Amino acid sequence: MARLPDRFDLWIRKARESADPARQVDLVLGGLMGLGTWHLLNVGTQDDPQPAETELEGGRYLLVFSDAGRVGQMLEDRGLPAEQLPVISIPADAALGWSLERHCGLIVNQDVVIPLDHLQLYHEEWKARGGAHARGFWIPNLTSEEEDFWQEHGI
Repeated sequence: MARLPDRFDLWIRKARESADPARQVDLVLGGLMGLGTWHLLNVGTQDDPQPAETELEGGRYLLVFSDAGRVGQMLEDRGLPAEQLPVISIPADAALGWSLERHCGLIVNQDVVIPLDHLQLYHEEWKARGGAHARGFWIPNLTSEEEDFWQEHGI
């Protein structure tokens, strides 16, 4: 059964309307940091969790989902059992650092690819602004329409 789009889906759609590919990645990464929790597919065991990784164009990438239900949907789409969701849920700031430690970029909701170099740049800028202490995220060069969106949603 198809999923109804949630706020994050709508944000991705909005990001795709941007002509600049680097701007799209910034918007998606900013929205992902705003979620608070990232969900990763666990290909290990419950005692020894291991996130799903894939290689794309010579780089390693973690599969990241905006909510745990998306992991189940992906498994069902592939004809795999999803009774017990193999999900690792991690706070966004810890997950960002963890993906950098593993030298992995991100594939968000099987849809948006965020290369490692872009992730590193975002992390450096995020840390320079206070990182977890600031408890927020930054999206450069917001348009007034985008600012209205964030204000409307209480962020």
